[in-house]
This record gives sequence, structure tokens and C-alpha cells, in this order.
Amino acid sequence: MTTKTLDLNNIERKLFWILTASLGLCLALYLYSVLSLTVSVVERDRMSRTLHEMATTAGDLEQEYITLQNKITLAYAHELGFVEVVAKFTSSPNATAPEVTPAKLSMAR
Repeated sequence: MTTKTLDLNNIERKLFWILTASLGLCLALYLYSVLSLTVSVVERDRMSRTLHEMATTAGDLEQEYITLQNKITLAYAHELGFVEVVAKFTSSPNATAPEVTPAKLSMAR
């Protein structure tokens, strides 16, 4: 009668490589996660700085606009050549101007 023995050396080798591969996979996933998190934080910081710069620029432009708006007066506008136009709209012909036709609204282009 022959007894068969298990070749544990081969099983131990396979088990070692399976554990090593799973450890390597876990390490790779961990490094990927850390890298992804680091890149996200750096990008968020860069966007925050850009947003702050844009808000500062918008504030400066708004202040400049308000300053320029306060300088404009009716006399200054007349000095620049602007004139006030009084538009007259009528819906019926005037008795003094019989050639004027009533205003019509057309939706055609």
C-alpha cells in the first residue's frame, strides 16, 4: 500500500504569490486614492484663488463704474453732444397733419 503525501511546498508558494499580489493591488489602490485626493485639493485651492481674484477684479470694476456714473451729469452729456429726444407716438391721425397714418403693428418679417 502506498501513502500519498500532499506537496505543501507548491501550495505555500501559490499562497505566497496570491497574498503578495493582493497586497500589491491594495497598495496600488491606496496610492491611486492618495494621488487623486492630493490632485483634487490642489485643484480646489487653485480654483479658490482664481475665484478670489475674479471677485476682487469685479469689485474694482464696479467701483470704477460707480465713480464714472457719478461724474455724468445732464450738463456734461450736453457738452459731449448728446441731446434729449422727445418721441411722440400717436395711434390716430392728427388734425393738423392729415398725411400721418395710424400706427400699425406687423408681426411679419
